[in-house]
Amino acid sequence: MADIRLFTKPGCSYCVSAKEWLQQHGCPFEVLEITQNVQVLREWRELSAGVGVPVLAHGKDLVIGFSPERYSEFLTSCRHTTSVDGSEIEAQMQASARGGA
Repeated sequence: MADIRLFTKPGCSYCVSAKEWLQQHGCPFEVLEITQNVQVLREWRELSAGVGVPVLAHGKDLVIGFSPERYSEFLTSCRHTTSVDGSEIEAQMQASARGGA
């Protein structure tokens, strides 16, 4: 599950909680400090409209703020969209052709 990004800023206790939660759940992610890089700041603004931090992002999908429940749902969704390979698709198609799920 690559390409998970966490936009943060120094002094944000919710950002610290978000980092700790992701680490405890074994999620690989990249921390992007919005105060350290203008490009990161622009990307954060484009994604979140500058609403706040932390912002957990995977492509254009995101969660603004920190909520363990929403993070768990988000990561489950990311796993489903990034872990599908050709054999899984073929098995699903065969099951559908036979009238299965």
